[in-house]
Amino acid sequence: MRLIEPLLENYGPLLAATEAGAKRVALADNLAVGGTTVSKGVMGEAVRYAHEHRMSLDLVIAPRGGNTPYDDVEIKIMEADLLEAQQLGVDGVILGALDANRRIDREGLRPLVAAAGGMTMTFSTDWDAIRPQDRGGAIDWLATQGFERVLSAGDPADRLADWTATKRLTDSAGLTLVPAEVAATDIPQVADALKVNFFLGTNSLTL
Repeated sequence: MRLIEPLLENYGPLLAATEAGAKRVALADNLAVGGTTVSKGVMGEAVRYAHEHRMSLDLVIAPRGGNTPYDDVEIKIMEADLLEAQQLGVDGVILGALDANRRIDREGLRPLVAAAGGMTMTFSTDWDAIRPQDRGGAIDWLATQGFERVLSAGDPADRLADWTATKRLTDSAGLTLVPAEVAATDIPQVADALKVNFFLGTNSLTL
């Protein structure tokens, strides 16, 4: 069964997601800058509402918009948000961190992985900034840390080819590729070509 997980901006669109039949939703604030972590209050109400309506809730964990790397204070902010999400019963989190060389920031991610204990982890579209020659090592490390999914919008020059290469890596490590920002009309073609059934899209309520 094909699952399209809408990435919603703050609490407001949750009602529409419920009415559209969503089974899993992702939540962030400030999508215009790539998405940041919602407030503690929004987090708590969103978890309550989602679970009352039998939906799973994923949270984007990011202290600001823009590209990584994150500094030590930003990593601490993310860690605190993850611990709060864990206490509130959030089902999953979407996060990422790269260093100045566009490699996985292993030092920065380790405390975040620990703080996310009990929640499913999806590596964010930071994946798309990792150089192809570094992706094999990156996927192996993510697998050892307990990540389950990799989110990718693909290389604009050839999204399908880039997704195909990423899927080969995720399959080899037991992770799941989740294509992002796929137009509703293109989803059947992409799903058939990649043999994937899980997509994520900004404010996409086409289920």
